[in-house]
Amino acid sequence: MKELIIKYIVGEANNQERLLVEAWVAEQSDNKKELEEMKKVWDIGGEFNEVPEINIDKAWSDFVRMRGKGKRYSLNWMHIAASLVLLGAFAFWGLRSFLSVETQLATDLQVQHIGLPDGSTVHLNTHAEMVYRKQWLEKDRKVRLLKGEVFFDVKKDIHHPFVIESGKSKITVLGTSFQVRRDGMDTEVIVASGAVKVGYRGQEVVLKPNQMIVVSDTSDREARIDTVPDQLYRYYVHQEFTFENTPLPRVFEILGKAYQKKFLIEDPRIKALTYTATFEQQDLNEIIDVILKTFSLKISKKDEAYYIN
Repeated sequence: MKELIIKYIVGEANNQERLLVEAWVAEQSDNKKELEEMKKVWDIGGEFNEVPEINIDKAWSDFVRMRGKGKRYSLNWMHIAASLVLLGAFAFWGLRSFLSVETQLATDLQVQHIGLPDGSTVHLNTHAEMVYRKQWLEKDRKVRLLKGEVFFDVKKDIHHPFVIESGKSKITVLGTSFQVRRDGMDTEVIVASGAVKVGYRGQEVVLKPNQMIVVSDTSDREARIDTVPDQLYRYYVHQEFTFENTPLPRVFEILGKAYQKKFLIEDPRIKALTYTATFEQQDLNEIIDVILKTFSLKISKKDEAYYIN
């Protein structure tokens, strides 16, 4: 009989089984009361907003007492089932609470490469900060970028979009690679592969590879989609600098950003020079020495700046 009542409560009983349970309920008022209480307990099991109080010892005692009496049928099993449902509810609530905890990722002077629970990878440049929830049970995979720049390599999942909140902007992807930079009130998005949807102020634009956009939280002007000038924006992902006919001011701009240095070029003739080379995980002094020798240039320091002449 107990199996029938459980099926009745969860809505899996057929017509004949429902009639049997309803006949049992009609036999005694206590039967009806037990059924209603069991339904309430079952409903509580589906709501995990509050932690239910569970008397585990009482549930076990009821079970032992029922087994010891040797009764073939007793309504005490309902109390046991109720406790088991509540135990399940408590366990699931605890799991949800654990998974819902926010995890904060932050960098200072070092780049970090971190795997997320869904298999995606994030590369945080220096002075970056982002937050994500361990709860990946919902429809969206959400993170919040608070500051700095992060390169996202998102694992494809068509059923669970990857959503990044940056100020008033929202970036949505299914599986792709791209960079998001949060600087003050501005959000910059650059796409390396796939497609990225950027939402801001009730508008939406879709970016494709080698496209970028800068959105301001304070400006009402429509954001413009531009073409990425080079691939140097993601130098920190693999600690690699690939210069291809790159203007020398841009070369030193990227090196200064990567190594927290300030380089200045004042001579227009030097500014007009372009440079082609690749450096992989090399020391800044080595890189500077190669560039200077290539063009027969010199470097001098004044205050906190390095002058190329």
